[in-house]
Amino acid sequence: MFALDSDDDGSAETSSSVASIEGTKSCLIGYDWVYPAVNSPTGAWKFSSDGTFNSSTTASGGMSTWGTWSVISPSKVKVSYTRTAEGIIPDDQILTMSNCDGLKVGATLYLKD
Repeated sequence: MFALDSDDDGSAETSSSVASIEGTKSCLIGYDWVYPAVNSPTGAWKFSSDGTFNSSTTASGGMSTWGTWSVISPSKVKVSYTRTAEGIIPDDQILTMSNCDGLKVGATLYLKD
């Protein structure tokens, strides 16, 4: 029997789909990640297969960012900001995925659209 996606570390929080770097990439790329809800988002992220991303929010008057991303370990995504609409570049950030449908940015949970 083959267990290509096995996750035997006993972690109840990490699903098998984000238990590998390739699985994390597959869960991340090509989807709209929205907050707080799909039908009325105030924030969104989009990750492309070429290693770039963009995000936007309507909070605090709105903000848009662009940059590069990489999966640094299963369920951990490092984003490096290269440009913002406001001209202020935030520090690099580590985003986490507890499963294939949730992306945590700081304390905010974005859901896959």
